[in-house]
This record gives sequence, C-alpha cells and structure tokens, in this order.
Amino acid sequence: MANVVKTSSLYRFLSHKRKVKALYKKSLRHLEAWCVNLGPGEFCYERTLLRARFDQNKDIQDETKAAQVLRLGEEEFWESQHVMPPVFTNSPYGGVMYERFDKYRIDEYYTDLWANEEKAMFPDYLAKKEEWYKIREKVWPEEMKELEEWDKKNVEQGVPMSDKFPAAKSSDGYPPFWWRTVTRPLMRPSRMKWYPRTGQVY
Repeated sequence: MANVVKTSSLYRFLSHKRKVKALYKKSLRHLEAWCVNLGPGEFCYERTLLRARFDQNKDIQDETKAAQVLRLGEEEFWESQHVMPPVFTNSPYGGVMYERFDKYRIDEYYTDLWANEEKAMFPDYLAKKEEWYKIREKVWPEEMKELEEWDKKNVEQGVPMSDKFPAAKSSDGYPPFWWRTVTRPLMRPSRMKWYPRTGQVY
C-alpha cells in the first residue's frame, strides 16, 4: 500500500494543465446555472468572455506565475460559484446514479482469473496487457533513475517543487509512471454472457 495516495491529497499530484481544464469546466457549468433563466444569448455571451479570460493566460511560460494565476482563478470560482449547479447522474458529487453499478466494477487484473474460453474472446487486449507488464518491469529502473535526476536538477537550479513529471528522454521512450495510464483498470469489465459456440445466454 506504499503507492496509495489519500483522496484529500490527490489534487497535489494532478498536472497544471489538468487543473486548468478542471477549473474551466467547473466555471462553465456554474456559469450555465447562473444564466439558465436569462436565455441562451446571455449564456453564449458570458461563456465567450470566460473563454477569452482563459486564453489570455494560456501562454504563460513561468511556472510560478502560472500557478499563481490558477490559484487566483480557483479563489474567484469559489466566491462566485452557484448555490445549485447542475449535477450529472454519474457524478461523485451528488449524482443520483453514482456507484449504482459498482458491483460490475472490477480491477483489470481479474481478467487473469477468467477461464481459457473467456480469454480466447479477447486475444488482442490480453496480449497487449502482457506486453505492457513486461515493458514495465524492464523500464522501471530507468524511470526511477530519471526521476532522481529530475529532482536533483531542480534542487541545483533552485526550481520550486511542483507536481510536474519529466518527459521521456527520447521520442519513442517511456515517461515515468506511463503504465498507470496505459494499464488503468477498466471501469466496467465483465465476462461475456453470450458464447458463439452454443448461442446460449445466461
């Protein structure tokens, strides 16, 4: 369990780009809630101004200044958020269907427990998964070495700590923790209930 991150600390590990996208999406949804009774024209006008504000700061190269702008934007969103924003049914923040199908949500390594006739129905996926695992075991020492060099370089240059990971050293290389995205658990993997061999549904 050493690689488990607390939910309260997960935000610290998100990239700056992802945080900005999340802020823009939240702002757009809450703006829609504020303009719901004003007509579509008012909402189109306000969301155009909102997008212009984000585009105004998209080319900031200084990481410290970009983080400061993001923090100010999040503070402004918190002060201006709607009291009853729209909530999607599958949203973990008040969605009425959140985790309704949790019984079908299993980790992808459960596919190793499938019978041979079930595995035969997904030959491409299982072959890729085995290949990913072999690559992960092979490049793991290189990923850790790359992270150590990245941290040492930042300390020597006096760069503030951030959640940014280094890119791959080569165009066809593997960045640190690439396999967490490639082999992420499937949301609802399930065994096929229909077998072409028998045509039986159960």
